[in-house]
Amino acid sequence: MTGSWMVRTSKQDGGGEEAITQGVVFADWPELGDISRCRSLPEVRARLATVHPGDAAKRLDNLAGQLWRFLAVMSPGDYVAMPYRNHVGSMAIGRIVGRYRYQADAPPGFRHTRAVQWINTSVPRNAFKNDLFNSLGSIARICGLPPDPQSRRLAAVARKKPDPGPEGPPAQPSDLPQRRDLVSVLDVGDGACTIIRTRRDGRESVTVIDCGSDSVSADDACERLLDALDGRPELIKTIIVTHFDVDHYLGFVRLAERMRARGQRFRRLRLISPRPPRVVPQYALSYLAMARFVTGVRSLDLALELETVTDRGLRYTPMSRGAGGAFLAGGRGYEVLWPPPILPPGVIRQVQNAVLAFEKLARSLADSGNPALKDNFEAARTGGWLRTSRGEIPQRPASRGSDLGEIPDLLDAEDAGDDGHWLDVDRLNIPEHLQQDFRVVWDRMRRANNNMSLVFEDAEPGRLIAFGDASHPVLSWLAATDLSPAHYALMLAPHHGTHPLPASLQITAELCVAQNGTKRAHLWPRHLATHRQHGTCVSSTAGNHHMSL
Repeated sequence: MTGSWMVRTSKQDGGGEEAITQGVVFADWPELGDISRCRSLPEVRARLATVHPGDAAKRLDNLAGQLWRFLAVMSPGDYVAMPYRNHVGSMAIGRIVGRYRYQADAPPGFRHTRAVQWINTSVPRNAFKNDLFNSLGSIARICGLPPDPQSRRLAAVARKKPDPGPEGPPAQPSDLPQRRDLVSVLDVGDGACTIIRTRRDGRESVTVIDCGSDSVSADDACERLLDALDGRPELIKTIIVTHFDVDHYLGFVRLAERMRARGQRFRRLRLISPRPPRVVPQYALSYLAMARFVTGVRSLDLALELETVTDRGLRYTPMSRGAGGAFLAGGRGYEVLWPPPILPPGVIRQVQNAVLAFEKLARSLADSGNPALKDNFEAARTGGWLRTSRGEIPQRPASRGSDLGEIPDLLDAEDAGDDGHWLDVDRLNIPEHLQQDFRVVWDRMRRANNNMSLVFEDAEPGRLIAFGDASHPVLSWLAATDLSPAHYALMLAPHHGTHPLPASLQITAELCVAQNGTKRAHLWPRHLATHRQHGTCVSSTAGNHHMSL
């Protein structure tokens, strides 16, 4: 059952505006450190007692209860109302999308956070009927609001509709159906495709992570996705493309074409991809132009294709870590761990070098009478890939991070022998004196693209983590900043499971799926040698894999 909460803004000036900008809600108590390892209400109370030794027991009980709600009781999908401290009578309403996070280097009052997807940031308090109006005036910093199944009242007012008022007593927890998600990792050859099906209140919502292949046709990948959905693609509510490789997205292009031909449509749809780095905004367009040259793919415009078969408009959100870097899908919250809005210097150099090499090669090819790369770049620029939705929350730099160090221009050791991207340069009509340059640029662009993969995890600890094609430098950075030793129900292994995992990344899973097919199967032992599993590692998607979360 969806919960409803009230969280007051920090005592710091501008706390409400900062919460909106960062896409979070804050708990105050700046004197209290990280409480993420507290596993019970008494543990939180004991921590408070150490920093407030003179406080009365009743006050400690009250404060501990509020903090425990913020830490452990609030759930992704719950609604939250945030009254502004500096604008009496006004508030913001949103939905919790992330778990508790502690920002050690943030100013006092801004350290305890939960990611929020804000819906309406200027709601008058008098829009609510008396019972909810009075609850929103509570002096508590964090409190639950009157029982309201599915948070229908906050949801209505946030969307500028009248408060429907209280209902009868809510169903007891024992009467509510248990919520479970069925996850299916599909066999699409050497590509990737994962379906998360959520059934709730008699309705079904589907999230799809990637769909493409470089060993079976995009039409086959699309058909396998349709088969898994019983021919009902309209169930899909969210599509996540981890990065701009055809073996991760081309099946969606075919899906849009198939739906258009059959008269099928999405009612509404959200598309999520990595956000290009600010320092090199043209990187994604350059890579798409290069990929079109190599693969011959005729359509780069996934967003435009999907928009043609969506009734209420496609919501496209390129995402990075930090402010706004969390999202709801199927009622579940997911948090983006990579890429950060401002890349570490080592990756910046890698991306910059790749784009500069691309531009030089495009000019050289054009001078030789082949303007294909330049033309492809312009085609990508006019496409819908990077056209963001209106009203998006501004992005801020990540609060934590470290330099990945220099990244060599030669192939990383873990990429050696990966023949999934082997080039037959002769068929590309490239002058002989530029063929080696083309190989080098393609390798640089491919590695940079892999290291811009969207890495994200379920906001509910221990459920799911997906790495896209992120390689060693990204994995090492994540281990140093976020990923403490953890065990997940499902892990979509990095780069189709072909990379050895750095020793610092102590991640295990009940089911670890490689999605590596036959072309990369010989690289799987390198993953197994470094992944000390407590569950099952699956070396290929030959046959679909299903798991209930």
